[in-house]
Amino acid sequence: MLKPKQSIQNMAGYFVPMYEKDWDIKIDSNENNYGPSPKVRAALNNCDTAQVSFYPFYGELSQKIADYQGVDISNIKVTNGADESISAVIQTYMEPDDALLTLDISFDMPVVYAQIQGGKIIKVPFKEKWVFPVDNFLKELDNPDVKVIYIASPNNPTGNIINENDLKQILANSKGKAVIIDETYANYGSVSYKKYALEYDNVFIIKSFSKDFALAGLRLGYIISCSENIDNLKKVVSPFSVNSFAMKAGIAALDDIDYFNQIKKEIDESKTELKEFFESLGGIVYDSYANFLLVDFKQKAGFFHHKLSLNNISVKMFKKGSLLENHLRITIPTKKGAALIKKALEIKPSLVFDMDGVLINAVSYRQTILKTYEKYSGKQVTLEEVQKIKNQGGMNNDWDLTLFLLRREGIDVTYDELVDTFQQIYWDNGKGLINIETPLFDIELFEELSKDYNLSVFTGRLKKEAYFALEKFNILKFFYPVITTDDIPHGKGKPDSCGLNLVKDLSFAKEFFYFGDTVDDMICAKNAGYYPVGTLPPQDKSEDLIQRLKNNGAKQVISSVGEIKTLLEQKYETV
Repeated sequence: MLKPKQSIQNMAGYFVPMYEKDWDIKIDSNENNYGPSPKVRAALNNCDTAQVSFYPFYGELSQKIADYQGVDISNIKVTNGADESISAVIQTYMEPDDALLTLDISFDMPVVYAQIQGGKIIKVPFKEKWVFPVDNFLKELDNPDVKVIYIASPNNPTGNIINENDLKQILANSKGKAVIIDETYANYGSVSYKKYALEYDNVFIIKSFSKDFALAGLRLGYIISCSENIDNLKKVVSPFSVNSFAMKAGIAALDDIDYFNQIKKEIDESKTELKEFFESLGGIVYDSYANFLLVDFKQKAGFFHHKLSLNNISVKMFKKGSLLENHLRITIPTKKGAALIKKALEIKPSLVFDMDGVLINAVSYRQTILKTYEKYSGKQVTLEEVQKIKNQGGMNNDWDLTLFLLRREGIDVTYDELVDTFQQIYWDNGKGLINIETPLFDIELFEELSKDYNLSVFTGRLKKEAYFALEKFNILKFFYPVITTDDIPHGKGKPDSCGLNLVKDLSFAKEFFYFGDTVDDMICAKNAGYYPVGTLPPQDKSEDLIQRLKNNGAKQVISSVGEIKTLLEQKYETV
């Protein structure tokens, strides 16, 4: 097999989805949701065949940019998006084994381009969110390997800008090193350091038409630097990398600055409105000089991300294990979009469900109990007896129940051995009795409930088994969080309220309901401060079970989850 060059063999790369998803609001990549100026649309509609058939000329666009920035045309190089601008500077000035100096949380592509060149990466961590760590940055500048410095201002994804005094210190200590100042978002913050591109012979200001002028799909950017640097960059950049349509759109966009100024005004208003709203939900919202907000929702971040996704709103959520864990980056949408975000995240009651006997016919588990018992005892036990023991409470865990049955017969088997046997019969890597399970609901029920309520699961199942069933019956998308026995400490299963307390910690609601089919479920819900609702399992609709559930805390008892809507309507009408 043909191998790529050494410098990219172990690179992660930067991969994007191949196909578009039909989001109602796409605010995960900081595109301008207002769209381009009407003048841009008119210019694109009026492109003729010559602009397709022949290579473009960039003089008019370059001059228009130069006039807009107040520099000479010799200080401008147009590129295929800001990405190509960054790549061009790195290719032009970085040799293999040179180092790129940047922040540990910033735009990823400069690191990718430096690695392609065979360069080393030096990342300076933030000491304080999100204040530029200038002292440590200056220390790293002493490293003779550093040849390229990358600073984004405003920074993505944090939204902060670098203080001008800090920048001047860096520039004063960067002789012989290329300094990239990425100002992709600068039009939103109204703070630009473009003057330093002409004051210093090693500064490269990067600009883009993607975020402000809404031309992300056309890929148009440019570099501002001294004329000698621009001449060197032209040796690296493909001579016709910017297409004619992008060029025409860029010219038209700069002819309609008033359009952008109006959009910026509305975005600033929505940013203030959403900042106050996110803070009312307990989020920490950081000051942003860009067209997005970075919000730390702490342990409830997954819940808010789920609620937005369920309402077909796409935002950026960061991976676990970093300083950005539990943060959402939310592009500021139109005013209509801001209203939809607020509606999607409005405070609602939470409905939390047990799975077996409530959502899923638990015949699989009951059959596994019978088969495991028979394997060790050579005898049979009836489903009625299993249910009777369940109804007494204290035996919510089927492993414990099976062990109880065996030890009652004087059969000595270790807990671990029993669990292995039980799981082999029930799970068997997804091939066991779990496959005989059937749903106890119509999917339309959860589609309707999800509009007015938060939906969650707390089950005694293992996580892989819970997700298997929820995915199989196509309802996983409705629930967050899904708390299983894997998520709670050993010995803290029902009737202990640990699991339901965890649901509370990870979500946001004005009231919590729990739907369960056992005495332990009701005790658990009552102790957690939930509204306990007994839900009769398929195998036992008896008056005895109804009374046991009520005696142990059930406020109401329903025959199946199909009665939930009626129960909720009656409860809130009464209130």
